[in-house]
Amino acid sequence: MHTGRRFAFRVSLAACDLASCELLRTWLGVGTITHAPRRAEHYDDEVTYAVQAIPDLVEVVVPFLDEHLPPSYKREQYVAWRADLMAYWDDRARRRRPCTVAGCDEPRRARGLCRRHYYAAYGR
Repeated sequence: MHTGRRFAFRVSLAACDLASCELLRTWLGVGTITHAPRRAEHYDDEVTYAVQAIPDLVEVVVPFLDEHLPPSYKREQYVAWRADLMAYWDDRARRRRPCTVAGCDEPRRARGLCRRHYYAAYGR
């Protein structure tokens, strides 16, 4: 079931703070930087660092934020977001899962088995 929910980590700053976004991208090694013109006359141009790939969020961003995000209201928001992300990752995320036979790293197809083990167990 698709809930329509998308997960992303974003940091949006004024365009003059581009170096901060580049530093964050260099430090984490994932994500993209985009530039946007001002939305209103009295606003600044904007630069955004974003990570949207679920594996990058789970394997890179979550450990980083767990370690470095100080106690605050933003941390409380993050904890709720992380719980939703991890539930999605564990239950509904499409990813390559290995065969359930010990020592087999082929992707599973049906009944938790790769093609070779499935055909060996159930025939063609």
